[in-house]
Amino acid sequence: MTGDREAIEAVAANWQDGWNRHDAAALASLLAEDVDFVTVLGPQGWLKGRKEFQPYHAEIHKVFFKESVWRVKETNVRFVRPDVAIAHVLWETKRDHLPDRPPGEPRNGLFIWVLEKREGKWLVIAAQNTESRDLSPDQLPGVPK
Repeated sequence: MTGDREAIEAVAANWQDGWNRHDAAALASLLAEDVDFVTVLGPQGWLKGRKEFQPYHAEIHKVFFKESVWRVKETNVRFVRPDVAIAHVLWETKRDHLPDRPPGEPRNGLFIWVLEKREGKWLVIAAQNTESRDLSPDQLPGVPK
């Protein structure tokens, strides 16, 4: 499965490349046609299929991410079956322009991708993107102090 692991790691590297070129079509090409893709916005950012994903990302790269630089920090792959894998992709961005933070402030997060090998190509069939937030334990409900 070494070749498959490397192919999945290449999906993450190609994501980084497509993001940094601000190429929504390149990003969409890494996804299955029927992908379920949840952005850091959670349920409000649930994109169903490439047809929703590509125009959404084309637009946000014109506004919020036009100067964004994405870096894959780490990719961890676990095979569920020979043709299905889960990848945890740690990422960081710089130079984003988001309304809820100072311009260019670095961001970090974690993608969870479910990938399936279809016709010899690994494609993301489901994605959940979570952004890390710097919170102290006393800011979280239910965490013992």
